Amino acid sequence: MQPASKIRKLEQWLAVKPDDPQSIRQLVTLLEFAPEADACLGTFSAAQDAIESAVGSDWQADLLPADRFTQIYDRWLATLQAKGVRHAVPIGQVFSGRTLKVKGQPVHCGAWLKFFKETGVIPALCNDCFKVQILPHDLRAMFQTYLLLQNLDLPNDNARKCMIELRDGIKFPYKAYIYCDTIEDAELCLQAFRDLQKANDVLGVSSKISHGCSEYGQRYPAFKFPENGSYSGFTPDRGWGAIEKRYFKSIKLPAPERASNSRPKPSLRDVFAFCTWVEYAIAIGDPASQQFGMSLRPKLPQQFLRRVRAQAEMRAEEQRQLKASGQ
Repeated sequence: MQPASKIRKLEQWLAVKPDDPQSIRQLVTLLEFAPEADACLGTFSAAQDAIESAVGSDWQADLLPADRFTQIYDRWLATLQAKGVRHAVPIGQVFSGRTLKVKGQPVHCGAWLKFFKETGVIPALCNDCFKVQILPHDLRAMFQTYLLLQNLDLPNDNARKCMIELRDGIKFPYKAYIYCDTIEDAELCLQAFRDLQKANDVLGVSSKISHGCSEYGQRYPAFKFPENGSYSGFTPDRGWGAIEKRYFKSIKLPAPERASNSRPKPSLRDVFAFCTWVEYAIAIGDPASQQFGMSLRPKLPQQFLRRVRAQAEMRAEEQRQLKASGQ
């Protein structure tokens, strides 16, 4: 079935069942990379068309001042109300840049983390994954970090993302990453980010180099990239390669759906992510959320909100620690 046909079918279903989370997620994912939103197809398509129309071609730079983003966020929420979008799904992560690869090979983070949790083995390619880890101190800084990454001009168009932290035992509520496959590339990207941050006078954002996923460093401290930057490498167990090969022998991992995750304009999925970040910030008691809490947002599932509230005290304390340390 062609994307337009799938979109039309989902729009028709959601006109009958507007709070079906699985269908909403499918639809906003399809719309994100549809050639052009056709407002005639239904409520969600009309909302995406209006969201795109609300910004100009230089929106990344135009919205970087914090007050400008607050204004467009309120305008997007008004658009959702006007178009009849009453329900949303939680979207924790927003991606941009090229599709994530390490050493030219596509990565499968979900499958590899599952493998690690079951076996204790770090996948071989993950040993070559280095990242610029960016830690916004509050929601306001999170949105500015998102826009810095949108404006960041990197020679390799490195994969990047902004996210809220939902994993138990993994510190700090707001995060962003720039993915690299050498330490040298990570150092260059870190400097490029810091230069752009300074040029735009963005405060309350810390940054450093990290190695692979946080779970790996928790179990194997030698895997972590040290704070002093003098990384001497991690030597995996000699038997890990055979275990990985045997585990994935009969598992077919999907090929990337696209070459890049960047879009010329923000999408409805992006706006759902922004709503999710605001709800998250409210739940953990982030004072910066008050700047974004005036407009009526589409409803998120209670299951998600309960999960965030259960972590609220821990996340608020992590936020205080981050601000106090100036990390």
